[in-house]
Amino acid sequence: MTTFDERENAFEAEFAHQEELRFKIRERAVGLLAIWAAERLNKSAAASEAYVRDIVAADVDDPSSGVAFERIVTDLQARGISEQEVREARQRFLAQAVQSIRGSIS
Repeated sequence: MTTFDERENAFEAEFAHQEELRFKIRERAVGLLAIWAAERLNKSAAASEAYVRDIVAADVDDPSSGVAFERIVTDLQARGISEQEVREARQRFLAQAVQSIRGSIS
């Protein structure tokens, strides 16, 4: 194997690693947001777990569509919680997920 091939393999491995980290961070943040939403919706423990699974599954199925976020917004607006408050919570949980995931690999 040439040096060029080795370098190419290293770049590919690094890219795959970074993509995996992005996925883990996003799903952790979505899960935290769903837990936060379930608490505000006064869901029971079992209902909260199901809600979180559904939200995370919707995001995994189509992360670019925003379906999971929109569902949370719609659910919480019925409780008087604004979209802006949900967006702020999402940002907090994203920062928390970044620290958690990146901290666990250091």
